[in-house]
Order: sequence, then C-alpha cells, then structure tokens
Amino acid sequence: ACLLLARSEAASFKQGDSVSMYANKVGPFNNPSETYQFYTLPFCEAEKQKYKLEYLGEVLEGDRLVNTPFDLSFLEDREDEKLCVKQLSAKDQRKFKHAIENDYYFQMYYDQ
Repeated sequence: ACLLLARSEAASFKQGDSVSMYANKVGPFNNPSETYQFYTLPFCEAEKQKYKLEYLGEVLEGDRLVNTPFDLSFLEDREDEKLCVKQLSAKDQRKFKHAIENDYYFQMYYDQ
C-alpha cells in the first residue's frame, strides 16, 4: 500500500510579507515529457541553491523545486529592479539560443 499526501495548507500574507519564488523545470513546449532542471540554462541563481522537500507525486512528475534570487513582497509593486549582472560565455549563449529556437517554456511557483 502507498500513502500519498496532498497539499491542503493555504498561506496567508499581509502587505509587505516575503513570498518565496521557486523554479521547477524547463523544456520544449511541443514535447512536455522532455524536461530539464531549471538551472540547466544559465539563469541568475540564488547565492546558495536549496531544493524544496517534495511529495512523492511531485517527484514522479519530474518536479525539482529550487529557490530563486527573486525578492517578492506581497501587494507591493516594483519596477526596473536588477536581478543580477551576468557575463554569458559563448556556451551559455548557445544554450539560450537553443532554448529560444526550440520554444522552451520555464515553470516557476510562488507561495509553495
């Protein structure tokens, strides 16, 4: 027998509260079974990557939620903030070019 837990907890936020943003996976839009971990592409990373503990069903779906450097605050608008400055190598540029040409999607979650 196998017991799977469902997420049922709901978060409550007040204005200004920090909201976590997690990255999950990337892959070609026309082939959803072909997925890669988010940081396979050279996106801006958090100072230290931390993977979120996941339920069995999420792992079987290929989910691997990892923290991001995004700093989100509940009910607060922001404009023109710099996330990071990153010099892309020729290899990194090719990775992004390949992802664009193959219509990659990226999946992110907040409030998890």
